[in-house]
Amino acid sequence: MSLVFNNKITVDESFAQPAIDMLNTRVRNIQILQSGFSDRRFLLTGLRRALDGDESGRAFLQALADSPASDPVARTTWFDALQSPRRLSVLREVAAQGYRRFEQMLWYRDWLENFPELNGHPVWAVDGHQIKHACHAQTDAKDGHVASGSIYMLCLHSGLLRLLAPYQGDGQRRHELPVFKEHWRKHLEGEPRKGMVIMVADPAYIDNLHWFLEKMKKQAMIITREKENMKATIYGAIGFDANDPVNKGVEADDEAGYSNVTLRRIRYRDPATGEVFIFITTCRHLRPGLIALLYLLRWKIEKVYDVLKNKFKEQKAWACEPVAAKIQGHFIALLHNLLMVLLRQLEDKGITEKKVERRKMKRREAQPEAKRVPAQEMVRYAYQMTFQFIRLLRHAVRYKYAWDEVLPLFKLRLEAYI
Repeated sequence: MSLVFNNKITVDESFAQPAIDMLNTRVRNIQILQSGFSDRRFLLTGLRRALDGDESGRAFLQALADSPASDPVARTTWFDALQSPRRLSVLREVAAQGYRRFEQMLWYRDWLENFPELNGHPVWAVDGHQIKHACHAQTDAKDGHVASGSIYMLCLHSGLLRLLAPYQGDGQRRHELPVFKEHWRKHLEGEPRKGMVIMVADPAYIDNLHWFLEKMKKQAMIITREKENMKATIYGAIGFDANDPVNKGVEADDEAGYSNVTLRRIRYRDPATGEVFIFITTCRHLRPGLIALLYLLRWKIEKVYDVLKNKFKEQKAWACEPVAAKIQGHFIALLHNLLMVLLRQLEDKGITEKKVERRKMKRREAQPEAKRVPAQEMVRYAYQMTFQFIRLLRHAVRYKYAWDEVLPLFKLRLEAYI
């Protein structure tokens, strides 16, 4: 299941092929139609909707209708499909099966490969993401509109994204944590792992007793930041190797009590900025500097959200209903993951984000030794997608470029900024 680069096959035909392969071989109850809006066409249309960045559904449908190279889709056909539980079931299975396959394809590009103590531990950054409500969304009890919000999880080994669940929208407000508790287990069922799941989350996910019990049941561990109003009772210090470069910036590693729960509490001063962070965690076996690093890597999911909002223009819900919110979230995650796979396969042909690598190297060389953070320099491959890469793929799909035409352009656009 790889892309074809060396012949006249067009980008729009092959870019989504890994997802189509999942649809054809791993999903039941699909509709294979000789005409009409088949599940294959629904899948391709949804990925195109996420990629094109149109400001509304109607604008997207008009763009398809106005293009001589595209097949138009009727407005009712598209919006009915967005509300179809059966279509959601098909897409959810494509996203899940695709995720597992993409993970196998990217195993050799582990962001955290320089930290062997994380081998076998799934490490997930988890956070909610809000976008503007759909045009006809219901209002809440105070007659105000509610932003559409969904929880995503970003794998800090591979950079792959998956939708956990929507948590608010269409007039309904909910806190992220209860929705997370309700859904996270079933999303990780059947995942191959040797060690416990490590969740990295902001303080909105603090529930000390819950995470203490998850650790006792050998299900999951948490890394988060201490809230300002949390009063810790320090019971004693935990020894750590201050000479280990990974622990640079760690000022204290303690056993601390919070009400009736004992957690590990780490005080860390960022060598680059001097800012002090207090982390709390149920992870006992990781170096304190690695705990700090994993929390700082949580910002990678914020970077993904920035790409979605500002580069893919995913700033508004496609439709109002809960089914539509899940369909949109799965399409966004699937598109992100296909792009990650494409970037890695371009790298295999020697086409890399050289402009990003050079900029990162210049920043590192300009930084005084005292402010350098060795643990951060040990993280590999974790680059943000650039706008030039996204624009070029969008153009290649829209105008049906062949791979032998567009590969030189990819090399050019990833080599230097315009």
